[in-house]
Amino acid sequence: MNAVRSIAFGGLVFIALTPAFAKDVDQANAIEPEAAQILQQMSDYLGSLKRFTLSSESTIDTLMPSGQKIQRGAHVDVAIQRPNRLRLNRNGDDVEQEFYFDGNTLTLYGKQDGYYANLGVSKTVDIDTVLDLARTEIGVILPAADLIYQDPYEGLMADVESGTLVGTSTVGGVEVDHLAFRGRQVDWQIWIEKGDKPLPRKYVITSKWIAGGPQFTAVFSDWKTSAEFDDALFTFSPPPKAQEIGFVPLRGKFDRRGAE
Repeated sequence: MNAVRSIAFGGLVFIALTPAFAKDVDQANAIEPEAAQILQQMSDYLGSLKRFTLSSESTIDTLMPSGQKIQRGAHVDVAIQRPNRLRLNRNGDDVEQEFYFDGNTLTLYGKQDGYYANLGVSKTVDIDTVLDLARTEIGVILPAADLIYQDPYEGLMADVESGTLVGTSTVGGVEVDHLAFRGRQVDWQIWIEKGDKPLPRKYVITSKWIAGGPQFTAVFSDWKTSAEFDDALFTFSPPPKAQEIGFVPLRGKFDRRGAE
């Protein structure tokens, strides 16, 4: 499993390491066991959750022809019911989209344009598989989808060459462990809540294969780890004036960073 990198979703705050953190992430050539352990604990905890919701505020850098970075933002609400129910609403500067998976059909609805498209799948397909199908067949990469998979650790670490525990920090009033990792294509950081609920609270991806090093940042909040849902939440009902169109199959295959 290759890592999903939401910076590719566009069409996935600069953090300076102070002298207090004596470790030089740029020169690290191995994955520190403590960093790997904290990430594994987060992965195990997320994978154990059968029903949960969360919200995020995300930003992504857009590079202008002049080379200037313009930051675009979005609010995302996610509902998960394993093994095969998913709902995601994304409202931001550039897009208003709703993504549904009800166990049989994957639907993407663009509220701005009033168009929607469906992709039927086997009844045995789970959330991991439908995320892969969306990416490889129709080029849809959901923001921060790395953390939706059953085993986030496997995907997150696929490209990693080095990693470190930067230190303790606070995100949204929550005490967290700040981890930083380097890979062949991207560098990324994640802030994980301390304690018996190691939830991700912030996630930053920096591209190394796009000039200018654009970043994707997501700050997570409103975690509900034992939510109850009605099945209707995951089923798309077209508004009266919505028009159905078809997905355009991809000719090339994409990895989970959206790169062909």
